[in-house]
Amino acid sequence: MRTLLAVAALLLAQSLPAADPREGGPLTIVITYHAAPVHRAAFIESLEETDAPQLARWKDEGVLKGVRLLVSRHADSVGWDAMAILAFADGAGMQRWNRLERSSPAGLSPKTLAWVSAIETVPGDFMREGGKPGPNGPWLVIPYELLIAVPDYLAYLDGYVVPQMDGWKDEGVLAHYGVFLPRYPAGRPWQSMLVLEYKDDAALGARDVTTAKVRARLKDNPKWKAISDAKKNVRNEKPPVLADAILER
Repeated sequence: MRTLLAVAALLLAQSLPAADPREGGPLTIVITYHAAPVHRAAFIESLEETDAPQLARWKDEGVLKGVRLLVSRHADSVGWDAMAILAFADGAGMQRWNRLERSSPAGLSPKTLAWVSAIETVPGDFMREGGKPGPNGPWLVIPYELLIAVPDYLAYLDGYVVPQMDGWKDEGVLAHYGVFLPRYPAGRPWQSMLVLEYKDDAALGARDVTTAKVRARLKDNPKWKAISDAKKNVRNEKPPVLADAILER
């Protein structure tokens, strides 16, 4: 009897829709850091030596539920030099972070801040995620300007984008994906961000071939094909950033 009840409870949980994180306060912050090209090397060195260990300690102390610290591979004026993705377990954790930021703006030490030219901090939510973090493979981060309302965009994600990302994962090239939406997007140049972690550089190199392969297979899915054929203007892609993780916990 207990076994049957446990199975019934599991099936019920699987059938219920996932809770919408927007029903409460945001529990994720994405911070991007910029440094002048002449200061980029010093900024990254200071980030690795001082700030990555501090973020790891805050994770161990329970301030952070999770942390990913990425550094872009290339100096590029249209992208960022580093990105921190910080997750919190609850509002109390977020409040602790807010207090820490008074003495460590954006989580950085004074030494590292000296090399920074600009910072953007975006509270929001990962609305869709899949896969598991890989063995420190390359990351591709793609921001988008949305041309439709958020509810319509979420339907577009579920019907068109997520099936493709699941296909890339099934093909063995993608380790993990996430779709982040900012909570307060007014005035920002992007309203959605796709975060892709590939298995390795060879998998990233096969991105275009794998995309074509998965799309060819998905054409047999009537729902996916209908969205593909509609050719509706949904979003404008902004310049992507190729990065590596120096901290992922």
